[in-house]
Amino acid sequence: MQTPISPSGDTLWQRCMLLLAQATDPQTLQTWFTPIRSVGVEQREDEKGETFDALVLYAPSEQFLNTLMERHFDLLKQVTDSVLGGEMEVVIDVDPEIARRQIARQALSPKAQEYTSHLSADLRFETFYESACNREALRIAEATAARPGQAPLNFLFIYGPSGVGKTHLSQAIGQRAMELHPELRVSYVSSSKFEAQFIRDSLNRGPGRGTFIGFYQQMDLLIIDDIQGLIGKVKTQQAFFDIFNHLYLLGKQIIVTCDVPPIDLKGMETRIMTRIQSAMMLRIDRPDLELRRKILQHRVAESGVELGEECVEFIAENMPDNVRQLEGAIRTLITHSKYSDQGKVDMAMTRRIVGGSVSIDQREITPNTILEAVCESYGLQPDQLRTSSRRAELALPRQVVMYLVKKLTNVSYKATAKLLNRNDHTTVMHGVKSIEGRIELEQDLKQRITEIELKLKGR
Repeated sequence: MQTPISPSGDTLWQRCMLLLAQATDPQTLQTWFTPIRSVGVEQREDEKGETFDALVLYAPSEQFLNTLMERHFDLLKQVTDSVLGGEMEVVIDVDPEIARRQIARQALSPKAQEYTSHLSADLRFETFYESACNREALRIAEATAARPGQAPLNFLFIYGPSGVGKTHLSQAIGQRAMELHPELRVSYVSSSKFEAQFIRDSLNRGPGRGTFIGFYQQMDLLIIDDIQGLIGKVKTQQAFFDIFNHLYLLGKQIIVTCDVPPIDLKGMETRIMTRIQSAMMLRIDRPDLELRRKILQHRVAESGVELGEECVEFIAENMPDNVRQLEGAIRTLITHSKYSDQGKVDMAMTRRIVGGSVSIDQREITPNTILEAVCESYGLQPDQLRTSSRRAELALPRQVVMYLVKKLTNVSYKATAKLLNRNDHTTVMHGVKSIEGRIELEQDLKQRITEIELKLKGR
């Protein structure tokens, strides 16, 4: 029995939203609370048949509701208790209208299969591990999924080294967008598959010829993975531009991933590069130590294998390059443990497995070794970088130290400031951001920093 007894539900939820806006950041509010819709105040029955008043809210999907309860239950309860004063309950259901539209979309016509998204069910925001190296990108990705096609996030260019989570993040946007907006047509395609489809379409002389571009131009959210794969493919790039330009002018959502920043995309058409340079850039760095620990601990817990903290720490410290490398190592360890006489993983086995993938006799990288390496590269002494001089020949190497300490260690900005005899940690933050911006534009600086990194890692 669900009999509406009052129209005041919208007002109550508005009051809740005002408190939520004060209690959380704008991004969390936009992603997790704005999509919730107030139905009103209704009378509900409990298991004993007794009636009670309830503020009824609708969430856009089951998965959204589950994640909301997991992440923000305490905050939501605190706010609703404050607004409702214990006079009524809060009930959150999945919006039946959205669920109905999703079912209808899936069974709309025989052509429904044409719009298979090709998204992997495992690549969701809920399975994306967060740390400082990807936190900003994650927040922007969640905002994009909440309102796909809305400027300035209607064209995202996600870049970073191989294996750091670009594909995962882009697909997570698609998954969440489909949950919140089930009427949208979403498609994920790798650049290699995109090219193969284009070639097949070009060779087709039958009645279906030319459907390739038309198909992608019907999408509401298009994800192109590893765009660097189109370098040198002139005709395929032309097809991509026709699709891109059509969607862009219609205000659709476009997401592109790439292993390198735009400046390194040599061999792409000028008009494509012009569009790319206007995109919202999301950079994902190599996994930091915090993220590597999270991934390993979760995988170990899932497997049920006995792996001590010492082994986890050893793997995390010695496999810094990418997530795939970490996952490969842990899968290998899990498999070996199942077939070994011991039935568990010890340090000897860990060293043997990890040693087969990376060099584990690397020089320890510390703020001081970074300072020494940078000074050696620039022909300076450490004490020169600790002075108050702002001359360019000292300011740049000093900022390179700040950048590399942040990238290669877990040392705080405050400790880095102390290393360089700076009074304010915000100076270090500014230095890091300055170098991050310059290495995307200055190839010589990027090359020098890469050489310093390789030397620090003993490669």
